[in-house]
Amino acid sequence: MNTVSQIIGLNWVVIGPTLALVVTALVLLFCTITITTTDTTKKAVTITGILGTLFAVFLKFGLFFTNGPSSYFSEKILLDEFSLFGNVLLGLILLLNFYPIWNSSFELKDKTTEAIILTLMSTAGFMLMVDAENFMMLFIGLEIGSISLYALAGINKGSLSSNEASLKYFLLGSLASCVLVYGVALMYVSLSVTGVYETTIAISFIGTENVPLTTLIGVLLLIVGLLFKVAAAPFQSWAPDVYQGSPTGYVGYMASTAKVASFVVLARLCIVSLGFVMDKFELFFSAIVILSIFIGSLFATVQTDMKRLIAYSGVVQSGFILSGMTSGVNGTSASLFYLAAYVIQLIGIFLIFSAINGELTSNFSMDNLSGLFIENKFLSICFTIFMLGLAGLPLTSGFVSKFILITNLWSYEKYILVFALMLSTVAGFYFYLKPIWIAAIDKPENSVAKIQIKLNEKISISLLAFTTILIGLFPNILINVSRWVIQNYL
Repeated sequence: MNTVSQIIGLNWVVIGPTLALVVTALVLLFCTITITTTDTTKKAVTITGILGTLFAVFLKFGLFFTNGPSSYFSEKILLDEFSLFGNVLLGLILLLNFYPIWNSSFELKDKTTEAIILTLMSTAGFMLMVDAENFMMLFIGLEIGSISLYALAGINKGSLSSNEASLKYFLLGSLASCVLVYGVALMYVSLSVTGVYETTIAISFIGTENVPLTTLIGVLLLIVGLLFKVAAAPFQSWAPDVYQGSPTGYVGYMASTAKVASFVVLARLCIVSLGFVMDKFELFFSAIVILSIFIGSLFATVQTDMKRLIAYSGVVQSGFILSGMTSGVNGTSASLFYLAAYVIQLIGIFLIFSAINGELTSNFSMDNLSGLFIENKFLSICFTIFMLGLAGLPLTSGFVSKFILITNLWSYEKYILVFALMLSTVAGFYFYLKPIWIAAIDKPENSVAKIQIKLNEKISISLLAFTTILIGLFPNILINVSRWVIQNYL
């Protein structure tokens, strides 16, 4: 039995975080179907499951430092720096978004458990995705995570906007998944590869000049499928509608978790599998970066709905993150730094949106920010910090992340991308600072309603705002983490 386990590479610690989430979801489902449980019990089970997930990630670190990068489950599951980085970010995203998700679900009454289960399963899917060495395992993880998000977007059945968002997300997301699977199939037919490292070995064996065109097309389609998930142009059309239509309490989680998983996979592909042939995709990546920055900035400047503005801002941010992956290993490290900093700000903004406009609301007009500085100084200060961070002003993590990316691109003589990023940063001053101006200067037409903010929300927002400033002042910690992820490829 031990021999079989060794051959298969059976190790439950590797999939511990995913298992913890699935078990928690099943326990909640069992309790809901078979016995009557209180909301307090459901809440306790969920929090225990999330904390158990984070503990399982901690155990994975122990296994990694013992065995190093390694494959398990017949080389289907990978334990490396990328998977650990993705697991940590996904676990923290779930933890920080728990209360807005719970509050949103609680308002749905009978949908409380359903929404929590979908959230847990989505995180489990995306964790499996970043752990996947095999392309089909990657696809399975992606679909588990994505299908849960489709359902989560439309969970408020009483809202036409929510239903529309769910349908659009499902249709376009399914199309992207088909493109990804077709790309994987082409890679298998042309090169007989089924995983990340198999692709690397095959390309190094036959030589970069002899890589079949079919393989390159397959890789391109695989990348396109992932680019849809990060809402990079021209694959971003779904994002504004989904962000606006989905319940506000879920959007922060939906936007951040899919981006993290997809970008981590893209980073691993760019460094591990495509390192030898990255020059063949350089023009493609550069075009995506420029398109994302141009389209995102152009449409963000004319938005009056805050959720749509953040959606188009996300398109711009995706362009920034992708730009680093065009400039070697150091650039990919800068991209991972940028990704972590951006996710912190994104979650913080949607926590504030939920506190101001309610967790189940869809539309969020910019005018709703009027009088925020009068009514709630705490929320207004934190909102300002997050928006300044997205704009890239000094003393914030956004400034450091942009600075590292731009200097790295300059060192690789990618002057066109540097110019595009600088131009976008200047444009961003307008659409990021405009909401701050409305919140601080504009007076509401009617009396400002009292904003009720719970203690747990206040703690989460405070931690995120503090982290944004802390990374801006002392970026070395996160820089070292992002460099640790790619250290074996330097």
